[in-house]
Amino acid sequence: LSRISADESSGINAEYGHYYITNNLSTGFNVMTELNWGVTLWDQWDRVQEHTDHGLEFTKKCHDFVRDRIKLEIDYAKSLRRLKKQYKLKNTEDDSANFSTVKTYNMFLAQLDLVARDHEIVAEGLQEKVAERLKAVHKETTNNRKNLCNTANQLQHEYKEWQVSLERHQQKYEKAAKEAEAAGQAFSKVNDDMNATRAQVQKSRTEMVRRQDIMEKCKGDYIIAVETTNNNQHEYYHQRWPGLINQMQRCEEGRIEEIKTILLEHCKIHSSILPHVKTCIDNMVESCEKISPAEDSDLLMEERSNQPYPPDHVFIEYGAKPPQANFGAHNNSTRKTKRDRKKTKIFGRNFGGSSESVNKEGLENLPPEKRKKAFKEKIKEIEGQISIKLKARTALEEIIELYSKKPELGSASAMEDSKNQIDEITQTLDKLHEELYKYQCYLAALTDKAAPEKPHIGSHLQADAVSITSSVSHASASHSGDGDQLPPQEATSPEFNQISPLANEFNSDTYYEVPDNQIPPPMDPVSGLSPPQCSVLYDYAAQHDDELDIYAGELLFVVEDNGTGWVKAKRNDNEIGLVPGNYIELFS
Repeated sequence: LSRISADESSGINAEYGHYYITNNLSTGFNVMTELNWGVTLWDQWDRVQEHTDHGLEFTKKCHDFVRDRIKLEIDYAKSLRRLKKQYKLKNTEDDSANFSTVKTYNMFLAQLDLVARDHEIVAEGLQEKVAERLKAVHKETTNNRKNLCNTANQLQHEYKEWQVSLERHQQKYEKAAKEAEAAGQAFSKVNDDMNATRAQVQKSRTEMVRRQDIMEKCKGDYIIAVETTNNNQHEYYHQRWPGLINQMQRCEEGRIEEIKTILLEHCKIHSSILPHVKTCIDNMVESCEKISPAEDSDLLMEERSNQPYPPDHVFIEYGAKPPQANFGAHNNSTRKTKRDRKKTKIFGRNFGGSSESVNKEGLENLPPEKRKKAFKEKIKEIEGQISIKLKARTALEEIIELYSKKPELGSASAMEDSKNQIDEITQTLDKLHEELYKYQCYLAALTDKAAPEKPHIGSHLQADAVSITSSVSHASASHSGDGDQLPPQEATSPEFNQISPLANEFNSDTYYEVPDNQIPPPMDPVSGLSPPQCSVLYDYAAQHDDELDIYAGELLFVVEDNGTGWVKAKRNDNEIGLVPGNYIELFS
């Protein structure tokens, strides 16, 4: 008990669990107080400053980490997209795009683009919800710490001023006491001196009394200064200074709590994309499981029909005239003769015939898939023109109806002009419907489907035109999908022949004799001369963007030949590109 009392009297605190025991000077009893920085670290301000400074450095490092992570996610997304663009297959319109391996590869590239987008989403989330918040926390904590440090410096300065003021009053009191003591001794000496006059004794007494009054005044000031300093010091060590350090503790703990929340948000952002990434991977796996070597082989055999075998040799008597054998398009030889090169593969009537050419845009030189795409685009273009004309005719009919109800709004000449415009639009619509029906027949024959119903061409009912437009859209949609989704129907059936005589004339495997003087080559706008023509000897798939896909047997126009082994050629559809010089043969 004596030791505890001695510890309490000396102000030593004893820790007890999460609380500490201290002596209350006013009551003399021990009280239990919760541990905090203001209690345990009141005399370690330098350590508190160092700890909070390290906390700010850690926050800055977290921010730099997230910033670099965002940059890494963005760069990774760009790299994935660049990789997809680099290895994207070209010529997706050819037959190889239907193979299961190519579809799976394209699926991989598509999912790769989605994964890249996921990484961009992570980068955006980290920037908005993590990096910006870390920056704000670091700035706020820095400002709070700076304000608390300034307050601490002010308190320490006030504490030193209290001590200096107390020392100053103490020194003043000591000086006044010494002077009063000296004045008392001087008065005793003068009073004991028999030779001293009354005036000298009175003067010495007056000085002694004055010095004693000064001493008493300085003593009172010193006592007040001691009490004031003690009160200020007690408030400083038990309220203001611990409260300041506790504020520093709350600031530091708030920073730590914010970092905890931000790091959890970091994990939440990253985990939010994992289901989508898993979905992408599942799609890749599902696409891989659809790869079928047998289906690819069947597709190849279906799209690449066999040519007939060459006929048997016939014994010819000596001197007899050998029979002429003409295999036409079924000749197995890759290199064609000059006569064969004059046979142009077309899908309509002969250029030299009396009937109108089925196609005037050079589509006969395109492969089947590109021809199909060109037909679909032409159908879509004509549908758009029909829609515009129908809207214009509807507007004119509304104007005529308004004039008939309210003649004062217009004149007879205006109504006549409107009717003439309606007649012109109706004639244009008839032509467009005929043109649309023609291209629908071409597309039906190319895809081995039934031809559409022939439209009712006429100008007496607008509803007929609207119904025709809807049937046109339905027919175009039926040809835009995969051919295997519709039931096959022979294009050479009697019904088809009755509905579409033009489709009967179409045959993608038929060759017609076309004289040289009847092939309309494009004219050079500068010189007015036709460019030289060439025939393609072998198929070639473009390897770069500036090259041209060519197919054996098609005709091209030579634009430029600089002798480097690559020739710049052009099709009838104005598609221009480089082709190998040894894959073509110029016409003499």
